[in-house]
Amino acid sequence: MTALTSTYAVSREDLVVLVAAYAELLAAARATVAAAEQGEIDPLVHVRHALAAHGQLPPAGVRPVVLLAQCAVPALPRRVVAGVSS
Repeated sequence: MTALTSTYAVSREDLVVLVAAYAELLAAARATVAAAEQGEIDPLVHVRHALAAHGQLPPAGVRPVVLLAQCAVPALPRRVVAGVSS
């Protein structure tokens, strides 16, 4: 058990899910920056898609400072193992 898993009681499988989600969001952020540099019409489409896939799009009209003030770790998605959710 690592310090992270012992402190927060996170399983190895949960860590794998978190790392995969982080990697997906990082790739979307990098693609967004590249799209903006190339002058694409809607460079945020990459980040928007990644957030939508995890149900994390902000509510319409919310101010960015409010979202930053509410910084929290989202709940881990439920895992499905052999047809049984955990």
